[in-house]
Amino acid sequence: MNHTQILVVDDEPEIATSLADYLSKKAGYQVFTANDGQDAMALLEAKATSPAGPVDLVVLDRRMPGVSGLDVLTWIREHPSLSYTRVVMLTGISGSQDKVEALAAGADDYITKPYHPQELLARVNTILRPQRLEKQLQRQGKQLAALNRVSNETTTSLDAGQILTAVVEGVRAVLAAQTGAVFLWEQSQGTLHCRAASGAVSAEGFVRVPAGSGLIGTVFSRQRPLRSSEPHEEEMFRPELDIPAGFSLSSLLARPLVMRGRAIGVLWAANNAGGPFSDTDEDLFASLAGTASRALENASLFQSVRARQQELQESHNRLQAVINGILHPIYTIDSDWRLVAVNRQKEEELEPDSAPLPGRVCYEAFFERETPCDHCQVSRLLDDGQPHHWAVRWLGEDHLPREWEINAYPLPGQQADTPSAVVVWQDRTEERRLESSLMQAGKLAAIGQLAAGVAHEINNPLTAINTNAEILKMFIPPEEDLYESVDLIARAVERASNVVRGLLDFARQNQYSFESGNVNQSILQALHLVSYQLKSADITVARQLDDTLPEIHASWEHLKTVWLNLLVNARDAVVKGNKRGQIEIISRPVPDADEVQIIIRDNGIGMSPAEASHIFEPFYTTKDPGQGTGLGLATSQRIIQQHGGTIEVATEPNEGTTFIVRLPQQTLLR
Repeated sequence: MNHTQILVVDDEPEIATSLADYLSKKAGYQVFTANDGQDAMALLEAKATSPAGPVDLVVLDRRMPGVSGLDVLTWIREHPSLSYTRVVMLTGISGSQDKVEALAAGADDYITKPYHPQELLARVNTILRPQRLEKQLQRQGKQLAALNRVSNETTTSLDAGQILTAVVEGVRAVLAAQTGAVFLWEQSQGTLHCRAASGAVSAEGFVRVPAGSGLIGTVFSRQRPLRSSEPHEEEMFRPELDIPAGFSLSSLLARPLVMRGRAIGVLWAANNAGGPFSDTDEDLFASLAGTASRALENASLFQSVRARQQELQESHNRLQAVINGILHPIYTIDSDWRLVAVNRQKEEELEPDSAPLPGRVCYEAFFERETPCDHCQVSRLLDDGQPHHWAVRWLGEDHLPREWEINAYPLPGQQADTPSAVVVWQDRTEERRLESSLMQAGKLAAIGQLAAGVAHEINNPLTAINTNAEILKMFIPPEEDLYESVDLIARAVERASNVVRGLLDFARQNQYSFESGNVNQSILQALHLVSYQLKSADITVARQLDDTLPEIHASWEHLKTVWLNLLVNARDAVVKGNKRGQIEIISRPVPDADEVQIIIRDNGIGMSPAEASHIFEPFYTTKDPGQGTGLGLATSQRIIQQHGGTIEVATEPNEGTTFIVRLPQQTLLR
C-alpha cells in the first residue's frame, strides 16, 4: 500500500474530484480534496499532527476566491511542520509572470490548464521521488542520532539495570517500534528471563523461555538473528512464550546478545510503526544489540572487578588485623626503602602527631636518618632476594640496654627487578635479662652453698690462730721484733674473718625490716657518708632527684649499703680515668610500671662486655689485688632482689658505667 498523501485543491469540485480519482487509481496514492484555500489550510493543519504524518504533495489551483493559491503556498512554506511538503501549482493562464510568481513563492512545479493527466502524474512522481529520499534520509538521520544517544547512555553506565532500560527505550527510539524487550539467560533456572521492556508490554508479562523453545529460545540457542513480517507463520512461533498474553504481533526483530562468543540473552523488537522492518532497521538493530552486548560485558567485568576488589580489601583487612594483633613491630618496604604498610605496634612507637608512615623512607621515618642504618641488611636482601637475620643493641632512654632481633624476608613484586621486603623486629631485651638472671641465680645459689661450707670450715682454724696470736702478744713486749710479726698474724686473721663474715652474710637469708620511706633521703644519707672520699678525689656529683617520687616499702639499712657500694665503685672507676671525675645520680618515677628508678652514672674507665657479664658474681672484681673482696655488687644484687627489684649495668670501655636500679612501690619480702 502506498502511504503517500496528496491534497488536490481546486474551486471547481468536478476538476478536483476527477484528478483525485485518477491519482488514486493510477498510482495508489491517498488523495484528499479541498474546494477553497481556507479548507485546504485547515486540512493541512490537521494532517500535520495526525499519526499518518503531514501531506506529502499539494496540487494547488492558483486562482481561487477568498484565499488564493499563492496565499496557501506562502502559508505552507512558513509552516514549521510542512517543510517537506511539495506543491504543484495549476492555472488556466499561460503567462510567464504567473509562473515566475508561483516559483518564486516556493512552488516545486507549474502546470497550465488544460493539462494531460498522464503528464501531471509523471510530474507528481518526479517531484515525490526526491522528496521520499529526503524523508528517508531524515528518518535515518534521526535513527542514527537516537542510536548514538543510546550508545552513549549504555557505554557510559556500569549498572546493568540502567543499561537494559536504555536499550529497550532505544529500540523504540531507533526503530519506531511499538515495544522492545531484553531477555537474559539465567544459568541457575535454565531459562531466558525478561529483565526489561518498554512500550505496550511489561517485563512481568513475559514468561520464562527455555533455550530452543519458541522464536526467542531458538534465536538464543542458534545464535542467529530473526526478522519476520509474519511472525505467526514462523514454524517455531509459540505465542505463550514469544509474546505476552493479549498482545497483537505484526512484525518482529530478534537478535542474540553475545559476550565473548557465548550467547547471554536476546534483544526483541515488535510492531514497526511504518510497516515491516526494513534492511536498514535490521542493520540499526544489529548495532544496538552489539552496543548492548558490549555494555553488559563491561558492566559484568566491572562487577567482577569490584567484587574482586572487595574480596581483596576484605582479605587485606583480615591480614592487617592479624598483623596488627602481632605484638612485634612489622612493616613492608619497596625497593626504594619506602614504607608500604606498617602494623599498629610499630606505629605506636612513634609520636602521635607524626606524618603518615606509608610512602616515607623507613630510615628517615623511624630513625631520622638521611642514609640507611649501618646495621641494616635489607640492602643485601634487595640485592639477592634471600632472607636475612641480624641483631641490634643500644641503650634506651632509661639507660638500660636494649637488644632486638630483626628478620627480613623477600616479597617479590609484579616485576622481577622491583622486589620488596617485610621486616619483623622482636624485642629480646627481657628474654636476655631473664636468661642472665637465671644464670646468675644458679651461680649465686651454688656459690652460696660453697661459701657457707667454706666459711664454717675456716672459722674454726681462724679462731685458734687469732686466740694464740692474742696470747703471744700478752707475753711478748711491744718493743721486741717478734711482737710485730705476731701483730701481723692478728691483722691477717682479722681480715680473713671479715671475708668469712661477708661469705656468711651472702650465703644466708638475712632478716629484712621493711618500712615506708623516701628513696631520695636514703641516697642523700649514703652520699653524705662518702662525701669526703669524693671530695678528696676531686669528683663532681650532679644530682637530679625527683621531688615527686612516691614512697616505697624497703629495708633502708640494706638499701643504704647498695648506694654506698655503687658510689664507692664509681669513685674508684673515676680515679683510674684521666678525665675530670663526675658522678650523676638520678631518681625518677616510672608511672606505667608503678616503680621508681635510680640511676648512678660515672665517666670512669668503664668495662668491657666480658667484664660486665661477671660483675655480679661473688669474688669477681676489676679492682687491683687487695682493693676489694668482690662481694659488694653480688651483695647489692641480692638486696635489690629481696626488694622485688632489678639492678642492671650499661657500660663501654672508656665511656663510663651506668647502674640502673628499679624498685617497686609496694615491696613484699621474698
